[in-house]
Amino acid sequence: MKSIRVVLALAGLLVFAGCASVPSPEEVGKLPVVRFGEAVPAGGEYILYFPPDTPIRTNVSIKGNIFAKEAEQPLSVTLKRGIYAYKTWVSYDGVSWQSGRKTIHADVVVKIPGYGHPEPGTVAIRLDDRG
Repeated sequence: MKSIRVVLALAGLLVFAGCASVPSPEEVGKLPVVRFGEAVPAGGEYILYFPPDTPIRTNVSIKGNIFAKEAEQPLSVTLKRGIYAYKTWVSYDGVSWQSGRKTIHADVVVKIPGYGHPEPGTVAIRLDDRG
């Protein structure tokens, strides 16, 4: 569902793929660190850094040809502490890497008003540190 993909853009650092070995310091030490919002290197690998207290924007929209009035709104959140992301791995210091799945719990709820849910719709994301 497109709306779920848009909502999950905020949780891009938590792309949960299959298990692989923890990246070595040599492997990640050679990679450029790109701050969220900056251009990423074309065709190359990089570490994505989400700084603390820096807005992370996500656009939420409800659109389609059934609506007389559509809605779109940007939402911003900030992190308590910085997070580095490399593929399926995350780090709080850029040195020690852990599986994103084991480090951060993600819960996404999308409820669309209808017969099975006759109340206002809900789009909710919850990300919690498992530590």
